[in-house]
Amino acid sequence: MAVLNRPQSLGPYPDRDIGCQEALEQAFLLVAQTLKPEDITAAAGGTLVPQLMALARQAESVGWTLEEAEVAISELSQNLLDDMAQM
Repeated sequence: MAVLNRPQSLGPYPDRDIGCQEALEQAFLLVAQTLKPEDITAAAGGTLVPQLMALARQAESVGWTLEEAEVAISELSQNLLDDMAQM
């Protein structure tokens, strides 16, 4: 798996959610290439397949909360679906 950036600090700070998305984006896109479209759709709705749950746990191991990692993955999934719809 890719190396993920840590949060800027342990506690809350402005745009921490965006920082989490940015930290996960490249790794998410690599994992997403191996998934079926319905897996991405499920993730956008908050149901993470095992590969994406593993990514969320990796994010947790570097300092993000599991919840913020799951939300970031859901947001990234929705963004990917939006991008695919525009093609």
